[in-house]
Amino acid sequence: MPRPSFALALLLTSVGVSAQETPASRLTLAQALALAAERHPSLAAQAYQERAAAGLVDQAGLRPNPTLEVGLENVLGTGRVQGVRSLEATVQASQTFERGGKRERRVAVATRERETATKEFALRRAEILSVTAGAYVATVAAQQRLTLAAEPLRLARETLTVIEARNRAGAASLAESARTRAALASAEAEFARAEAAVGSARAALAATWGGDLSEVPAVPGVLRMPDSLPSEAALRARLGMHPRLNLQAAIISSRRAALELEQAQATQDVTASGGVRFLRDGTDAAFVAGVSVPIPTRNKNQGNIRAAREILAGAEHTVRAVEAELRAAFTAAWQDLVSAHTLAQKLRRDALPATEEAHAAVRRAYEAGPIPLIDVLDAQRALVALRREILEADSAYAAALVRLEALTDSSYPSVSTLISQP
Repeated sequence: MPRPSFALALLLTSVGVSAQETPASRLTLAQALALAAERHPSLAAQAYQERAAAGLVDQAGLRPNPTLEVGLENVLGTGRVQGVRSLEATVQASQTFERGGKRERRVAVATRERETATKEFALRRAEILSVTAGAYVATVAAQQRLTLAAEPLRLARETLTVIEARNRAGAASLAESARTRAALASAEAEFARAEAAVGSARAALAATWGGDLSEVPAVPGVLRMPDSLPSEAALRARLGMHPRLNLQAAIISSRRAALELEQAQATQDVTASGGVRFLRDGTDAAFVAGVSVPIPTRNKNQGNIRAAREILAGAEHTVRAVEAELRAAFTAAWQDLVSAHTLAQKLRRDALPATEEAHAAVRRAYEAGPIPLIDVLDAQRALVALRREILEADSAYAAALVRLEALTDSSYPSVSTLISQP
């Protein structure tokens, strides 16, 4: 009995083609990054730290307040000084004059702390953008996995319909029908997993700006690996501009200003006072004046100076540790990038053509009649599995590229180029 051409048309449809939704709104990578930078809750909280640091700069520039002192003598005594008949009162004001440039040093410390808060904000922002870019790429990859899972499911359903029709006509075996039902169940499970993964990926993307799944429209595009790798030297040259290094430079500047302040604190301030003393019976008065200067015989602020010097030295040594960590992270990401690129290129160049050729050969053999339907299904599954493996390599490449640009360029230009519009 000749095999129906309708079944062939269903089974031999090319893999990887499915209808895609056309939503009213689309979310690009640049838009997702902007949303995360604008709305992430921790960035909003970090902004308060910057404003608080600005207030400390204003406070650091204030001079000491003057002091008003009122003194009473010969009051509420006994004998001749009983009651207030012999009262003497002194009213005087005093002002402390800071020496050693303390005020300027305080302002310098507060200013450096404000700069440190700004760099901390920049680092936190870069970290959030890195998570956002990774979540966006993961969402694109999840949608592609769903597309791949939809095609075998469609084919399995249509194939089962054809097999059941052939069963009723007595042209198909029970084993062939059972295998087709098993293939359908497997395809349905795979599609359900892929669908759930898309939901999870979109929720993770929305979380990067503090939103929920309902705020994520369609994420357009597919991952398209370039034929050649980016320039390692060009990427590595930008490693020195990482926000962690900028933050560490600000911390060192702040620690140096703190040391200079502690050194200035060793200089003793001068307090000058002056006023009027009202003598007995309030009939006479006289001016009083004085100057006081602490004698630094024991406390010369030497402990604080030594502590500030050690803290500065520790901050300077931390730079080398940060540089080593960044270089290690770059090397690991670059190796993952090269590995994923090599694998994907090899699969596309060697494995994919061979698998497609085998699939075409099985199709021709089935059309001629000598092989069963199950062989065509196996060839179809092998082609889908290979394309899924290529997608995983593309996803690994994209994830490694996100890590690299998180270290070198938080605008993610190469990642944006990697995501092609369908």
